[in-house]
Amino acid sequence: AGVIAVSSGNHAQAVALAAGTVGLPALILIPEDANPAKVAATRALGAEVIQEGITFANREQRLREVMAERGFTLVHPFDDWNVIHGQGTAVRELLEDEPELDVVVAPVGGGGLLAGSAISAKSHNSALRVVGVEPEVAADAFRTWKTGSIQTLATSPKTIADGVRTTAIGGRNFEVMFGNRLVDEIVTVTENEIGAAVQVAWSRIHLALEPTGTLPLAAYLAGKLPGGRTGLLLSGGNANFQTVATLLGTL
Repeated sequence: AGVIAVSSGNHAQAVALAAGTVGLPALILIPEDANPAKVAATRALGAEVIQEGITFANREQRLREVMAERGFTLVHPFDDWNVIHGQGTAVRELLEDEPELDVVVAPVGGGGLLAGSAISAKSHNSALRVVGVEPEVAADAFRTWKTGSIQTLATSPKTIADGVRTTAIGGRNFEVMFGNRLVDEIVTVTENEIGAAVQVAWSRIHLALEPTGTLPLAAYLAGKLPGGRTGLLLSGGNANFQTVATLLGTL
């Protein structure tokens, strides 16, 4: 017995750490073009990593093949109730520290973090506004919010924010975010706005954030968020240092 996951790197590390803690083998399928720092960190946590021949397009098929071979249990990166509720604990802790917030903002890719954040936020205060942020070039969640049905991108989006290169949100995530109307708004940010947020995070706030983790900050700096006391979920510190060095070199 063991667990298996497909991930660009952040969920991979969480699964590897959790599996190692309870003595289970973990097998992670990571696309060949993933951030090398995330791959190395996943291996360092004891997981077996398969990258060869894994692409965004074929990863679901390869996942089914490997699951059949190994008999491992899937831990989905976002479309899983346990993962959704687990990721919601970040906002719960935020609200324990700052209970009077008016707005909570989180990145959105597949929707696990945003759905969990919305559950925690609305259970704390139903009047709290919950906002998701995604890259403009990966605006499937924005279009889903506008249309009321899951919208899917034709290909994996080309964004610097590698943690949100999904083509659609999950079914469970849609149910929470838009079916139950726990998310109030989705906003998008440009690649330049994401880059500017990385620069601010590293050079002024001194937080070693990856581009995906700066999405809420990017929206804040660009003036795209509603007013009021605002909590930003800056999630993801597994930066590709070459990317960050390039961005900081333009300061």
